[in-house]
Amino acid sequence: MGDIGRRISRYRLSRYATPQGGLGRPPRWVWVVAALWLAWVGLVSDHSLYRIWRTSADAARTRRDLEEAQREITRHDREARDPGQRAREAEAVLRGQGYARQNEIIYRIGGAGPDTTAR
Repeated sequence: MGDIGRRISRYRLSRYATPQGGLGRPPRWVWVVAALWLAWVGLVSDHSLYRIWRTSADAARTRRDLEEAQREITRHDREARDPGQRAREAEAVLRGQGYARQNEIIYRIGGAGPDTTAR
């Protein structure tokens, strides 16, 4: 008896089902709307996936630049606090201007620059 009941209920349900089973194929306009929505979300809107991707790439590049700038600032700060480095830089600037140490002879080739010794 239970077997006959199941067969009857299966037959009744199958009479009202669609031939393919399930809900059937969605109408064409659903695919058009879905494609337009994907284009909007992916490319056109202010919060599109493309703009988010570009913003994240810019943020990564900015983060690298910031880290590099922080390293450079740290290096310059360390050099500014080092008295030996400051003395070497001052000497390099003065020598570039043509100054010499006491009892040091400078030979100029081509006569470039003024002579620092008073005659």
